[in-house]
Amino acid sequence: MTSGIARNYARALFDLAVETGDLLAVEADLDAARDLLYTAKDARAFLGNKLIGRTTKKNLIRQAFERKVDSRLMVLLYLLANRGRTELLGEIAEEYERLSRLARGVRNVKIVSAFPLGAEEKALITRSLEKRFKASVDLRTEIRPSLIGGVVAESEGQEIELSIQGQLKGLADKLGGK
Repeated sequence: MTSGIARNYARALFDLAVETGDLLAVEADLDAARDLLYTAKDARAFLGNKLIGRTTKKNLIRQAFERKVDSRLMVLLYLLANRGRTELLGEIAEEYERLSRLARGVRNVKIVSAFPLGAEEKALITRSLEKRFKASVDLRTEIRPSLIGGVVAESEGQEIELSIQGQLKGLADKLGGK
């Protein structure tokens, strides 16, 4: 889950990238920065150490990325180092990727089913969801044997309940409400 602060940083970087049409280039640079500064435990520990000064942290960032990443991203990395928020880099990258993907008209959708879905079923579900969302769908599947049957689709915090279990619960709610 992305924090509000990380969302704000990601949105600011995204808006700057949109202005210049560099969405994918900035996303690639942000992923590289995340991989080097956030995913690597030693770098994350160094940048998170409150005993190490801001200038030293910025020098590390400069040496690691100078002329290799977008200048807007360098400003963001320096800002995060100055404010002691480099631990947000993973969340910022995740939110930026989500914003970039949505701007390109692509939605990540996770389909949960009681049993493995065949290629034909996946294609049918994908087409149906693309119509519903009016966007391309990047489909991932997950098996949850506790479902009686049907599927549950999850995308961008939205859930579409198409399982027998969900339909039974809805029916019980209706009957209980009368």
